[in-house]
Amino acid sequence: MKVKKILLFIVVILSVLCMCIIFYFSSQDSGSTNILSKNVTRKIAETIFSDYKTMNADIQNTITSQLNLFIRKTAHFSLYFLMSMTIYFVFAVWKKRYLISGIISVSFSFIYAILDEFHQSLVPGRTPLAKDVLIDTSGAILGTILSFMIISSVMFIADKIKNHE
Repeated sequence: MKVKKILLFIVVILSVLCMCIIFYFSSQDSGSTNILSKNVTRKIAETIFSDYKTMNADIQNTITSQLNLFIRKTAHFSLYFLMSMTIYFVFAVWKKRYLISGIISVSFSFIYAILDEFHQSLVPGRTPLAKDVLIDTSGAILGTILSFMIISSVMFIADKIKNHE
């Protein structure tokens, strides 16, 4: 029972941390968020292209601008993927109702994505986008499916071990 409470505490903290990170990034004005994402994109480009630093500035800018949108949307997807996983684990560990946990996880993530886009509409230079809600929700759905698969696998293995003894 103590392990369950510790696990529940950890996943609740991770869920809240994901929400705080999303809120923090959404609070940044367009200039700050563009600088951050372009810096991350440049680092990734330097890793992918070994000669990136020696390339012509126009080529560097083309690569960075092409990769930047992909990196930004992948960040959306990934944060909601992780958030939905932690939310799923909270409810799955707490209530052991796996289908309901999935519905709650995806629904909560969807609502949070909508609220996040609304929040962005209040930040100077930011624009709410319906496609971001779709990307966020897609990440949440995949995160929830993976969480269900992990828990199902663990339960299957535990059952096999228990029945084998």
